[in-house]
Amino acid sequence: MADLATLRGTLATSLEAAGRVVFAYPKENASVPAIVLVPSNPYMTPTAIGGAGSRIHVRFDITCMVSGVDNQAGLANIEALMLDVMNQLPQNTSILGGWTAPNPQEIAAQTVITSQITIELVTTNSGN
Repeated sequence: MADLATLRGTLATSLEAAGRVVFAYPKENASVPAIVLVPSNPYMTPTAIGGAGSRIHVRFDITCMVSGVDNQAGLANIEALMLDVMNQLPQNTSILGGWTAPNPQEIAAQTVITSQITIELVTTNSGN
């Protein structure tokens, strides 16, 4: 099986250059501003059945979160974070679709504004 933990960690490390806290796994109580990596659907798509070294396409939803206390500032902050994320994605990342509209939500008793985008990375089956 592909080393998904390493793939997720590499993606998180590249996104840290956006200057925000990056959670490589979904968190119950994420502090904002933050970037959260969540498996997308379909999560893994093999390009061939069987055999070490075959390519696997892996999808993640990248969710950006900022404080939603002030709508005007929150919108400016989420837009800046969305642009920062796009600038820090690793080369050869496929972006599937576009960013969702900024959406105010209650998460862990705080108002946040979120937006997400789906990306796809390619790795290989290590044969484990």
